[in-house]
Amino acid sequence: MGKIWLVTQESNVDGEIFLNVVPCVSEETAKRIMQEEKETILNECHHYVGHYEDYEIEESDERFFINDPCDDYYEEIKVFEAEIQH
Repeated sequence: MGKIWLVTQESNVDGEIFLNVVPCVSEETAKRIMQEEKETILNECHHYVGHYEDYEIEESDERFFINDPCDDYYEEIKVFEAEIQH
């Protein structure tokens, strides 16, 4: 069985939950995608731009999480390895 890397993104936008999954051929590609999504959130999402220092942020090599503790908004991006099922 083959291996792939997945980037999952869960977004809570004013109480509505959105999910996105991006399959990647390598861990390097997956981490690049996660970094690009993180930069988009911090620099282009109107809820977070210019205010993210007020939010709870957790970050590691495989996860980025930002939460607005005063409103119903968060973003969670994870990178993990998965097996391709035949």
